[in-house]
Parts: sequence; C-alpha cells; structure tokens
Amino acid sequence: MLACSITILKVWGLDNDTWFILNCGRYVVETGTIPHVEFATMHENLHYVMEQWLTAVIFWKIFDNFGADGLIFFAWLVGFILMFVYFRICMYVSGGNEKVSVLLSVLIAKPVTLGFIVTRPQILSTLLLLIEVFLLEKFVREKKIWTLCILPIISVIFINLHCALFPMLIVVMLPFIAESLYLKLKPAENFDIPLLPLIISAVGIFLAGFINPYGWEAITFIFTSYDPEIHGMISEVQPASAGDTLGIALFVFSAFLIIAQTKKRLPLRYFFLSFGIMILGFMALRSIFLFLILSTFPLAYAAKDWHPFDKIFNWRYKAFAPLFIICAVEIFLVYRMAEDSIWEMHPPMKIIFALTIIFLICFTFFYRREGKLFSEEIFILRRKPLIVLATFQIMIFFAGIYFQSPAEKPEPHKPAADFLLSKNRAEDIILYTGFNDGAYFEFRRLKTYMDARPEIFAKSNNHQKDIIREYFSFINGDLDYREFFSRYNFTHIFVATDNKIPYLMLSNDENYRVVFEYDFEQWGNKLHGKIFMPVRK
Repeated sequence: MLACSITILKVWGLDNDTWFILNCGRYVVETGTIPHVEFATMHENLHYVMEQWLTAVIFWKIFDNFGADGLIFFAWLVGFILMFVYFRICMYVSGGNEKVSVLLSVLIAKPVTLGFIVTRPQILSTLLLLIEVFLLEKFVREKKIWTLCILPIISVIFINLHCALFPMLIVVMLPFIAESLYLKLKPAENFDIPLLPLIISAVGIFLAGFINPYGWEAITFIFTSYDPEIHGMISEVQPASAGDTLGIALFVFSAFLIIAQTKKRLPLRYFFLSFGIMILGFMALRSIFLFLILSTFPLAYAAKDWHPFDKIFNWRYKAFAPLFIICAVEIFLVYRMAEDSIWEMHPPMKIIFALTIIFLICFTFFYRREGKLFSEEIFILRRKPLIVLATFQIMIFFAGIYFQSPAEKPEPHKPAADFLLSKNRAEDIILYTGFNDGAYFEFRRLKTYMDARPEIFAKSNNHQKDIIREYFSFINGDLDYREFFSRYNFTHIFVATDNKIPYLMLSNDENYRVVFEYDFEQWGNKLHGKIFMPVRK
C-alpha cells in the first residue's frame, strides 16, 4: 500500500528557480547547442557549465507543449515514483512488512515531499539516488551482478540531469564498500558482501560520468562552485538550526535513528549511510531532503518484526486501518488549506473523483471475512495494486479541491516584465535585478545583471569576474550604490523592498525616477517593487 499524492500539495505553482531552468532548456532546443559561454545575462564571455542541461531540456519541452500545469504534473509524477521506490525499499529491507512500510511512507516520506517536491532538478537526482540505494541493497542480499551493471547507466543520466550532485552517487556507495571491507576483516557467519564488484561498479560510475558535454568540469562542478563566504548568505545553503522547521525535523529524525541503532542492531552500511548523510544535512539545509529520503528507510529494518494494528484492531477491521489512517491524515491536511468548492475544481479532477468512487466500491465488495481483501480471481483487484490505486486516487481528488492552475496565479514579476516590453524591445533593455528576481525577466528574454545562480557569478567558475561578491557588497551597503551603477550602463533598475539599501537610496535620489511600481508576493512575503530609470542630463 502506498499513499503519496500529498506531493501535489506543494507544487501548485512553479518554483522561483524554474524560470532560468526553462530559459536554459529553450536556448538548447532553439540553438541546438549546449552553451559553454553564459547567454542569459548582460555579462559577456562568462565561462559557463549548464549543470542541469538535460533537466532544462525536459522541463522546457513539457512546458512548451503542456504549459505550467504539465510541468507541475510532471513534478508530482516524479514525486509519486519517488515515494513508490521508497515504499519498495522499506518493504524489501523489512522482509515484506507492509504495515511498517506504509507507516514510514506516510509519516516520513510523504511530509518530506510536501516541502521538497518542486520543479527543480533535485527531484530527478534524488529519485536516481534512491534507485541506486535499492539496487545496492538488492546486490548485498541477493548477490546478483546485474543490479550493479545498471549503476553506470544511472551515472550517465545523472551527470547530465544534475551534475552538481554527481559525487553523491559515489558517496552513497561508500557505506556498502565500508561494510564489505569490515566483513573481510571480521567475517560474519553465513554473510558476506563481495567487495570487487562494488569497487568495479564505483569505478564504472566515475568513468561513466565523463559522458557529458563538459567532461571533468561537470564532475568537479560542486567543488568549484561552492564558496562558504558567499553561499553562507543564501538561506538554503546555511547550516541546520533548531530555530526553524527543517532544523527541528533533522534533529528529531536524527534522534529517532540513534534510538533505533541502540535498540536494534542494524547492518553497518545503514549506520554509515544514515550518519554520513546526516552530517550533510547539518551542513546545509538543502541536504535535509536527501537525509530524510535516503537515511530513514533503515527504520523499516529495525521494525521488521513489529506488526502495528494487530493488537489494536479486531481482525475484521485491521485490514482497513492503514487506509483509514492515511485518509484521515490527508483529509485533515487538505481541509486546513482548502479554499475552492469541490464542484469548482478542474474537469480532470472530477474524472479522478469518479475513478475514486469506483475503486472504493471495489474495495468494499471484494472484502472477505477470512482476511483476504480482494478476490484472487480478478487480477486488477488483487490486494496491493488496488489499495495503491484507491489511496492514490483519493488523495489526488482531495488535493484537487484547492488546486490552483499557475495560469490563474501568474509569476509575481509578470507585471513588471509586461511593462518593460510594452515600452521597449527586449534587446534594447539592460536591466538591473537582484538575486531572487532575475530569472523570470531572463525568461522573458531581457538581459539582467543577476539571477539566482550564484555559481555562474563566481570567478572560480566564470573565469572573468567575481560578480556575486560585488552584488552582496552592493546590497549590504559596503559598495556605494552610485559607484556601483557607474560601472554599468543600465537602462532600467528593478529593486524591491527586500533589498532595503538600494530600494531606499534610489527612492530618495533625484538622479533616478520611478517609471513603474507594484505590489507582489514572493515566498509568502508581501513586497513592493519599483522600476527606476536614470535621469539623463
């Protein structure tokens, strides 16, 4: 059984960074080339590694053919597959304990996707890492070499989808190699992990990584693109803190894993995997997603002999208990956020509602007193597929109650971009934008100063200039705004209230006039934006 459609609750709008990903994909499709020089900003001759070029192409093709709703559905579909793989790993390591696997999927994996399944390449790279873990676990238990032969293929796909996380493919293998070495030194009775196939597979993963447009640069991208001094100013790269929700989640699950390790002796590879990725989670908030997905399935092994509900419910009703709990949790979450009437939801959701009713009817009619949930004679109605589908459809329906199309909730900077393009040609505009604002303007084919890709603006990557340091010096007031603007020939300047110093300085400088202003909301914050033009004397 699996309930994972909670993922759709997060992705009713496009992620802020999606716009530069779409812009990259459009460039590759339109030009037929993968760029080595940055093309979207006003800066010239910046050396460029498009770290997610294949993801960008996939996203753009979906967006171009099906719009924002299609891209959102794709992200949700990847989230569903990710939850299914997580569930299957739990089932595998728990020896088929379905109830424990369901609980872990509901209590851990589903809430994680609520916050992390967004339109970014991380959804694809994390799915591949989870598949890698499943294949490695299958090799350890069944000693089938074919499972390792798939890993180099995953490596080629991974490096082109999201090269920034490519080293994680090796990191995930290290716990399995470490346990194999340990067992060589201290043999366990009736259990051994072949070391040589793992080593060969790791080498194969590394070599396969070179099959990408940027070669060695893609493999080492994460090492050349990270600057602690600069990235420390970006929230998602900051260390975990007990003062925020993500930090609390990390500390809670870390304590949970430690208790599980002390109560139940787990294989050494689980220990290394859990605590290794836990360290990454403490180092950067964006790694918490990896920790919660890749490090919690060992709990299924620790609880493989536990059978919840057996003593709580009568045998006649215990088969319905997991489905009931899942539905109760989902309905409660959606009820708290629901805004629209059931009858006003999109037509596809009404179709899903009809399917849900059919599945629930089947669920009821094929229940048997002897404990078998469905008739064994009807293939489509066998136990696991039907419970998966029934729960799956129920949750899509309830999510659809308040699902809002991105077409009805446009990007917050659309009014500003529309104004600029109504007065000027895109090629005549040189626009100043801050870190969080540039991506959408670039998607509208405007040349900007900055967007939310810090690695592109670091000298270690672009081989030209440390633009990211200049930017932070400017918005923090260390670099005088007049000196900063004298370096560039901006035709327009966009600033918002979240960049207080330039916003206040320009608002009170007679050398700049406001030509457009509007209120918008970004990440739950209500902001005010202004477009300035320098006064030509």
